[in-house]
Amino acid sequence: GGRGGEAGNPSTSLVLDQFGRNLTAAAMEGKLDPVIGREKEIGRVMQVLSRRTKNNPVLIGEPGVGKTAVVEGLAQAIVHGDVPE
Repeated sequence: GGRGGEAGNPSTSLVLDQFGRNLTAAAMEGKLDPVIGREKEIGRVMQVLSRRTKNNPVLIGEPGVGKTAVVEGLAQAIVHGDVPE
């Protein structure tokens, strides 16, 4: 399609490379600390991401509540294959 922001779009990739971090790659390299006590939240994120009808989910919350820990835990689960097909 002609929409901007599609996967593989060079300008999108450049923006992600500039402002984002590939947490899955960091997990593969062992650069992330273990995530402890967030199994319920990580499972819920997997459930939401697995839905076919939910577009563009956003993880929001106050500073310090553990959003990054949940996403890092998800990246580690992906690397270890502990995710639904």
